[in-house]
Amino acid sequence: MISKENMKLSFYNPKRLAFVGTVLVLTSALLGARIEKAFTLDNTYEEIQKYADVLNLVQKNYVDKVDINELNEAAIVGMLAKLDPHSVYMPPKNVKQSAEDFEGKFEGIGVRFAMAHDSVLIDEVIPGGPSEMVGLIAGDKIYAIDGKKTTGFTEDSVVHHLRGPKGTKVTVTVARSGMPLESGGPKPLNFEITRDVVPIASVLGHFMVDGNTGYIYLSHFIQTSHEEMLSALQELKSQGMEKLILDLRDNPGGYLEQAVRIADEFIGGTKTIVFTKGRVSGFDDIDVSHPGQSYEKTPLVVLVNSGSASASEIFSGAMQDLDRAPIVGATTFGKGLVQRQFPLNDGSALRLTVSRYYTPSGRSIQRPYDGGKYKKGIQNDDAEEDDNFSHTKDVNANDTTRPKFKTPTGRTIYGGGGISPDYFVKEDTLTKSTLRLFAASIPYDYVKNTIGEHAPELKKKYTAEAFIKDFRVSEDVLKDFIEQAKAKKADIDPKEVMADKAWILSRLRMDIGRQLYGENVFFKIRLENDKQFQKAYSLMSEAQKMALSFK
Repeated sequence: MISKENMKLSFYNPKRLAFVGTVLVLTSALLGARIEKAFTLDNTYEEIQKYADVLNLVQKNYVDKVDINELNEAAIVGMLAKLDPHSVYMPPKNVKQSAEDFEGKFEGIGVRFAMAHDSVLIDEVIPGGPSEMVGLIAGDKIYAIDGKKTTGFTEDSVVHHLRGPKGTKVTVTVARSGMPLESGGPKPLNFEITRDVVPIASVLGHFMVDGNTGYIYLSHFIQTSHEEMLSALQELKSQGMEKLILDLRDNPGGYLEQAVRIADEFIGGTKTIVFTKGRVSGFDDIDVSHPGQSYEKTPLVVLVNSGSASASEIFSGAMQDLDRAPIVGATTFGKGLVQRQFPLNDGSALRLTVSRYYTPSGRSIQRPYDGGKYKKGIQNDDAEEDDNFSHTKDVNANDTTRPKFKTPTGRTIYGGGGISPDYFVKEDTLTKSTLRLFAASIPYDYVKNTIGEHAPELKKKYTAEAFIKDFRVSEDVLKDFIEQAKAKKADIDPKEVMADKAWILSRLRMDIGRQLYGENVFFKIRLENDKQFQKAYSLMSEAQKMALSFK
């Protein structure tokens, strides 16, 4: 097992286009030796001197006063932008927060929040955390933190004020639905919360689909993911699980070491799971399976889509290359560059691409790029889709350019970037009006108001299973949404919103169900009309044949 200090990390956040790759903290001595060697070989000293001359001239002669630190960091960012989309500079504050996000825990009050209309709305109260203990609930609006109003706060500001060392206290002032803050309404609620260690879960949903088929949704690969997976698998096995559907859709990656350990649970023998190659041989690596794991013969189907990246692609690529499990969904993102994290003297860090991932058959996962930008595809919403890396069509159907590889049983699989599923099922696409509706937080507000005003009566009326079976959202809310959008001057076409009616109403049920009963209800409703899941479920017989014949 790789130590925490040498933990490998592979991560992609599609919304912020923030890319994180494999992490290995190297000693400063080793780093210095390698840099010195590189300088000697590449005449880099002369270039550094030129940069120092320019910086000095700017500082002495520029018409306005300049911040040298800002200029220096901008130069670093600009330099890395010439390399690839995943080499990044991280300021000190980002280094700490990124580490916490992947350790599977952080110190704070235990809430997830969203920014909407210049407000801080609690989206989820983490079970067992400090906020749940004092009575905060989903839907509460954070009005002030330690007496300081949150109006104008950024997301980073909220995190800075809410997180803190275990044992320290923070006072959170909230407005609860039905308790206005203005003109004679009831006073807001003040909660003094003692910060504590808050666990972060990566297995968000796990339950039995039928008498012998289990389902697990893994959101990302963090330090505790292998442990969480084993716990979920054991619980499902105790309920009769003999077959499994593992959902990695929209899983952006995380610790590679965790992806390898989870893959090892399903792969018998000593087979290659993933290997890396770089220009410097010291960055080459290989991970192999170990015999004797508990789920090596468990029939498995893996779900992926365009949001499945990096460590998710390592896992699904290994299952596909080794003929271990069918892969269902849409072509994955295509993030196959490996980064190592180098600490810098001021607490910042450099995440630098040092090698490439390859699946067991030798396929490169990485899709083409030009410097810090991908040539085409999902990084640029206005870019023309590249047919060879499409997430909306089956790229294997008419493929003539991507390199072909063979699995041990002779199946043809495709390289050149991303994992193309064995069974392509097109993802749902939404109209621009629906996307704008959600961007304006109108459906979000409806869910929060429903929870705030009707949660007690809903929980009294419905059990979790009865909610899934019987609760429905009236179509009339769509008309209200459209009117609210007009009032906010959002560019909404009512016909487009109505075209997505079924999806929107289902999403509202999912979000309300999650707030009332937890993640399993969210995912059970999601799967009701999920074509990709239905295809995966129909392939359990094939999965069983592959598991039994796997050697």
